[in-house]
Amino acid sequence: MKFLKFRRYLDFGSRHSSFNERNQLIASGIGKERSWILDVGSNIGQTSNFLASNGHFVVGVEKFEKEHKIACARSVPGTAFMRTSVTPEFIHSTVNWDAILLLSVLHRIYSFEGEEFMRSVLKACGEKANQLFIEGSTRQARYMSGGHPAPKFTDFDTQDAGRWHQELFQSELGHNWQVSDVRVLAHSKSEPHRLFFHARKTTG
Repeated sequence: MKFLKFRRYLDFGSRHSSFNERNQLIASGIGKERSWILDVGSNIGQTSNFLASNGHFVVGVEKFEKEHKIACARSVPGTAFMRTSVTPEFIHSTVNWDAILLLSVLHRIYSFEGEEFMRSVLKACGEKANQLFIEGSTRQARYMSGGHPAPKFTDFDTQDAGRWHQELFQSELGHNWQVSDVRVLAHSKSEPHRLFFHARKTTG
């Protein structure tokens, strides 16, 4: 039984239909110039390792011990992994980044800490990076597991969830950011689609 649970961790990417497509979108958006990337909620480090293998330097941040240990054990040259909770204070204490990844993360912060805290983390990321890559959930239950109220979009409605995310970005990132790419990606049986956003800072 323990082996099967461990395999589930290692098979994390394969359980999400567009995992490899999402990684390719990120790599394409960052480009070939060597970049410094912060991967918030890096899980077992698959995306961090993928980007490092493409020549970038990546720091992965993960809250949970088991995922962090696996990431450290499987790290490749160019990656470093930290175990810590992500707060606005933590983000502000770091260096400036070429890109920050928030993949399957905003709804988890919302569920643990509430919407206002999630908004403050997103705002801090916008102040410390030139690009953001964000995966947004379309399933309200993902935001509500900690007892917080549902976000204000229709459950599983990609268009309405997209509107909510765009309003979130405009509110917290401001007018010097532009969403340059939005994709609807296949995800899983419990959540057929996720939203993928690539946002760029347009002014200093």
